Amino acid sequence: MMRMVLRCMLVASILCLVAGSVSAEQLRVIGNRSVPVASLEQREIRNIYLGKKKVWENGMRVQFVILGKGDTQDAFLNKYLKKNHSTFTRYWKKKVFTGGGQAPKSFDKERDLVEYVEKTKGAIGFVSSGAATDQVKILSEMTI
Repeated sequence: MMRMVLRCMLVASILCLVAGSVSAEQLRVIGNRSVPVASLEQREIRNIYLGKKKVWENGMRVQFVILGKGDTQDAFLNKYLKKNHSTFTRYWKKKVFTGGGQAPKSFDKERDLVEYVEKTKGAIGFVSSGAATDQVKILSEMTI
């Protein structure tokens, strides 16, 4: 009986460790090497993705892009903007309709988003940790 209890405790402990390590993925905000900052605070990222910050400190235009609907986008919107997909989409539809800005360019694949950020001056985007390359700056990182 005692042996069975110990086995159950061991299995439960292993499952907790495995589940914890699987869910501890990093979300990265990446930028083109021309972006004139080394890092961005959550507030700055929020202002960029809500269209409130349009120009970098050196006068270069901010080019922010997003991933299409999915787990990475959901995590980014929740952690950085405190919004979900629906509220973010409504926000940008209203902003575009009233002439307040242009909705961000969207990519279905992380690889395509990273390639765009690599090649576009002033560009930033977000990806899971495994998608970032050494050709972009990591401006912010958060566990999701």
